[in-house]
Amino acid sequence: MTDDASKDMHIDAALRRDLIRSGLAGLGLVIGSLLSGCTSAIGAHEAASAGNDRAMLANAHALEDEAVAAYEAALQSGLLSAEERDLALRFQSDHRKHAAAIAASAAEGAASAAAGTPAARRAEAVSLTSREDALRFLLDIEKGLALAYLGWVPAYFDRDLAKGAAGILGVETMHWALLRRALGEEPVPAAILG
Repeated sequence: MTDDASKDMHIDAALRRDLIRSGLAGLGLVIGSLLSGCTSAIGAHEAASAGNDRAMLANAHALEDEAVAAYEAALQSGLLSAEERDLALRFQSDHRKHAAAIAASAAEGAASAAAGTPAARRAEAVSLTSREDALRFLLDIEKGLALAYLGWVPAYFDRDLAKGAAGILGVETMHWALLRRALGEEPVPAAILG
């Protein structure tokens, strides 16, 4: 092989190495940009999901406050039997505990901002004229809560919040079933949540 040919091969090998190195460096930059973009997208998704979680917590807190006020209205009506009053007091206590647990879970106090007087005003505006009115009013509150939690459980991004919501869902469905029984209805009809 001539010196010129050897030199050309050496240049070609050096050129190939440089091209490969620059190609790998460029590929590294592209991969780095893609990963950075994915990380940004994941971060944006997590931030949006955390915002959705806070909104659901705020809604749950407001509904629990409304349930507390609804039970107060039913208790103040004087329409419930002694056994139903005991049941209503226990259920109202459960709702207070739920509201406190939700407020403790809420980031930056977002859930507690939704609490307060609007729920109490709505409950006070209800006209309860019979025992059945009072029980149906409470039944509707519990049914609404159960269906709300049923939707929130899979929607929470934070799996601990989802587990907490699932626990509360179980309590709300028990309240619902016991109020149905108090009304003389089948406590757990087929496809109760369907």
